[in-house]
Amino acid sequence: MTGPGLDPVDLHVAALARRLRGPARLRRSMLAETRAGLLDAAAAHRDAAVAVAEFGSVAEIAPAYQAELTAAQSRRTALLLVALFPAMVLGWDLLWSSGVAWTGPAPAAVRLLARVQDLVSWGITALAATLLVLTLRSRADERRLALAAGGLGALGAVLCGGTAVAMNLANLDRTVDMLATHPAALLAIVLSGVALVLVLASTTRALRLGVRADHRPVGPSVRRTTGP
Repeated sequence: MTGPGLDPVDLHVAALARRLRGPARLRRSMLAETRAGLLDAAAAHRDAAVAVAEFGSVAEIAPAYQAELTAAQSRRTALLLVALFPAMVLGWDLLWSSGVAWTGPAPAAVRLLARVQDLVSWGITALAATLLVLTLRSRADERRLALAAGGLGALGAVLCGGTAVAMNLANLDRTVDMLATHPAALLAIVLSGVALVLVLASTTRALRLGVRADHRPVGPSVRRTTGP
């Protein structure tokens, strides 16, 4: 869209903004930097239209920008997994050791589920740490990393949330007693639920970006060094 009163730089940046999806803060930073660069070029050429034409069309430049946003979302999701899954395991261990626990020995099935949950949590953490390192490599495929981070987080949330629900249902009487006598247990359950919701939200965003087709390898002129 062009016309009197419509600045080519603003129009170009607005069109680019409509194409991009990803972490909001980085997206705003990228657009602001692009606009500043275009304004400098327009001042040098004394013609905004020429500056925009030299910069490249939205169709040409958007894939590289989108690849960077996708990489940032992958990095953010992997970092979240590395932080939250160990925090939940260690938090519950600390609570358990402080006396906030079921009374009496848990059934064998519950002990098995608890073991599975711990193994899943530490396994997710190790794999997420690997993904986090890969997101820092310039040659990494952003789409594959986004799909891997999203799939890993979704798997971890489902398995850990599912085993937690199964354990408490299998030991329902003692769970009710624990909640009645130790309000801190209810707070821990709520916080664990919030953590899993955060994981699912981040993994959903990563998966959405991973399935987008408008990516291409990010060149050195566009790749940034900023964090997620």
